[in-house]
Amino acid sequence: MNQKSLLLLGNDIANPYFFLILLCGLYLTIRLRFPQIRFLFLSLKILSGAMDFKGSRGQLVHSQAFFASTGSSLLLGAIVGSALALMTGGPGALFWIWVSSFLAMPIRFVSSTLAVRFRTKLPNGRYLSGPMYFIEKALRAKWLAILFAFTSLLTVLTLGGVVPVLTITYISNNAFGIRGMTAPIVTCAVLIFVVLGGIRRVGRMSGYLAPIGLVLFFSCYYILFQNDLKEFVPFLSFVIQEAFNPAGIATGGIFLIFKSMSGSVGTYFLATEAGMGKSAGISGIVRTDSPVKQGLVSMLSTLFEGFVVSTLVFYALYSYGVSGAESQLGFLRSLFALSDELPAILFFVSLIFFGIISLSGWFYTGEQSAYYISGEKFANFFRILFITVILVMSYIFIAQGDVVLFYSYNLGLTLALITAVPVLISLLLLGPVGVFELKRFVSESGTRYEIFKDFYILVLTLLPKNLISKLFGLLSYIRLPRFIMIPVLKAFSKMYKINVDEAELQIWEYNSLNQFFTRALKAGARIIDSEENAVVSPVDAKVTNFGDINERTLIQAKGNDFSLKDLLGSRKYLDSFINGKFITFYLSPQDYHRIHSPFYGKILGYYYEPGKLFPVNELAVLGIRGLFPKNERLITFLQTEYGKIAVVKVGASNVGKIRVTYDNKMVTNSWLRYSKDVSYENVDILIQKGSELGRFEMGSTVILIFERDTFDFGDMTHDEKITYGTTIGFFRKKILSLPK
Repeated sequence: MNQKSLLLLGNDIANPYFFLILLCGLYLTIRLRFPQIRFLFLSLKILSGAMDFKGSRGQLVHSQAFFASTGSSLLLGAIVGSALALMTGGPGALFWIWVSSFLAMPIRFVSSTLAVRFRTKLPNGRYLSGPMYFIEKALRAKWLAILFAFTSLLTVLTLGGVVPVLTITYISNNAFGIRGMTAPIVTCAVLIFVVLGGIRRVGRMSGYLAPIGLVLFFSCYYILFQNDLKEFVPFLSFVIQEAFNPAGIATGGIFLIFKSMSGSVGTYFLATEAGMGKSAGISGIVRTDSPVKQGLVSMLSTLFEGFVVSTLVFYALYSYGVSGAESQLGFLRSLFALSDELPAILFFVSLIFFGIISLSGWFYTGEQSAYYISGEKFANFFRILFITVILVMSYIFIAQGDVVLFYSYNLGLTLALITAVPVLISLLLLGPVGVFELKRFVSESGTRYEIFKDFYILVLTLLPKNLISKLFGLLSYIRLPRFIMIPVLKAFSKMYKINVDEAELQIWEYNSLNQFFTRALKAGARIIDSEENAVVSPVDAKVTNFGDINERTLIQAKGNDFSLKDLLGSRKYLDSFINGKFITFYLSPQDYHRIHSPFYGKILGYYYEPGKLFPVNELAVLGIRGLFPKNERLITFLQTEYGKIAVVKVGASNVGKIRVTYDNKMVTNSWLRYSKDVSYENVDILIQKGSELGRFEMGSTVILIFERDTFDFGDMTHDEKITYGTTIGFFRKKILSLPK
């Protein structure tokens, strides 16, 4: 197998493609004012789920859409593209991959943004998306959209169908000794199972397999190169030297170097599907309240492919002295010979995982193109054709050998280039739409480029918050010797300015942090407003927000509204609270942590929803989209003589548990957590105004929700510090009687 058979694409094809990518990327980078720098941490924050909002329209969360849409290029494409770039351009090609990838990041941003902006929703709730929709709707060029859809189908069948399944078969045969049609048949069975579940199953599968595959890949790399990492920095220096070859500068300067590298870098971009709009088709299905969010997330794939995977592949191949076609094939055969060793197993399994993700993502992309061309019947025909083609080509591959894979790959790359041209031209013309959407997102969401805040939110999202909070809760129960515990409690009290004079016990009488956190107050420390219709604060806290519920939405800070349904979880009493009122109380570590009933009434039941345990400080609440509905919650439903109240107790970081007085078995943040919806239908549980309702084992947030047309706010201000028992408002009129 010679180099020519490995790479049929000549520079006459790869060169103009590279310069088209470069032109489009440079233009969009300037028009959008370098979004790859300005919004890098924001992109990571969105990918982490910190800004996901359940009430948004769409079918996949951002991370699922990201992995499903870019899985084919994120590892497989980047590895093959990097190997081909090294083969034709030498080590210096890596530097130009870095430069070009940086400039090309806005291409995916704009294509994904436009895909969401111009997606179509069918009556059955399904979303259709892809470049054909923004080409037709924004450019008014239906003929070009149809042309793109047809060429896209051909690319899907070759680069998206035949190549991944042959790669999986090739690995299965050579690494694991699985012969015959076993691998392609099993792969098709898995593919059919996944795609029959629709895009949601494709997204869930990708969301699980892709992170696992990346962990396997990086683990393999670390095992193989942990002793050679000291050579990594010198290698990077060598790459830069090779990129600026003195001979090249002497004979033609930087333009000649760019021209000589354009073929190898262009081939790399074809392998990573840059500019062909494949990722936009699935990105358009994302659940989001702004098209820009998935656009920002999509940029990260180009960053990861060009700066991470390519660098690792170049270093690995260069370290083993592998550059030409024959030496690369020999290196691959040596890996197959070590297939019973852990690094090789990790590597090949990661490739198989991404092969399955690639097949699923491409399959769905083809479905959308087929549907656009001629509706559901043609989409059904395509589904049958896709499975048939990959099975037939697998049979031919097994009979004819490796050359089938290489020729299929080259045919796929050629078709991909043809597919990419109308997309790149459209992106150049529609760049102003991307600029408009980005400006609107920044202005309407209140988003600002604040690198330290974004980094803080990103770290919060990635940390195992529930486990940390559980461990903190366990530590808070430990009883330390008095000579240790007393100084600890005194230091804690001084740091948070806690008024220990109000506590029921003296500070030396508390045996653990938990006992101190959940301390009772002295008798008479708080006065409960006894006026008949006065509603009192259930906690010592700061009033961070209050107002009317707009239909089913709680109006918070700009860009941070959330759904009443998502907050309450249970639909049982949802209708009663639509257009009602709410008050949000934030308990800091300084505050008394017990929760009291805001009014006399009967406890109807509770709903428990396990969730995350983000902190609930101001920075987190403003930075994490819809934080309260994401966090663990225990909602008590209280029937008063004037109307219903929902007392929402929100868990937070380092809140070991939330307990309630009316049910000793209900404790949050246990090791096994599941939703509970409990009603007290056969028993009357009455609670007096100001009586203890529950407690936080550390600070958090309480939200009171009032039934519509029952309650009026008292004299309160935002960020006002308030103590439990203080009047927060008044009920209007009595509607029923309860036993006293």
